[in-house]
Amino acid sequence: MSVLVQITDGPIDEAAAQAYVANPKCGAVLVFRGVVRDHHQGKSVSKIDYHCYREMAERELRSVAEAAATAHGLDRLAVVHRIGEVLVGEASLLVVAATVHRRPAFEGILALVDDLKRRVPIWKKEYGPDGSHWVDGVTPNSESGPGG
Repeated sequence: MSVLVQITDGPIDEAAAQAYVANPKCGAVLVFRGVVRDHHQGKSVSKIDYHCYREMAERELRSVAEAAATAHGLDRLAVVHRIGEVLVGEASLLVVAATVHRRPAFEGILALVDDLKRRVPIWKKEYGPDGSHWVDGVTPNSESGPGG
């Protein structure tokens, strides 16, 4: 098992994450890209400003990633979260998992993203035509049903 965890201030380098997980023994490489959407709870969103206490967030993100990799048998895993200003359509989160078979990759990424949202201290401030506001933490699936 090999795990890469990064918190970055700039755009996420998806090619580097995919290169990190490349392994000829793996028959499945799954990519999850979380992007900023143009609405939240019925209001328009133009961007999100992500904030964190970096040292604590990196430590907790590594713990979440390693737990998912171990529990789901992920051979290689890259998790990159962006902080700072992220515009609509841009990626704020990238998870790339490589496994021998597809099912563990799907299940591992789902578990990882759910745990990340619950445990990793990253906060977001949404901006739209009505101004800005801090987004309350949510439990996965509470807003949009299964799959978050």
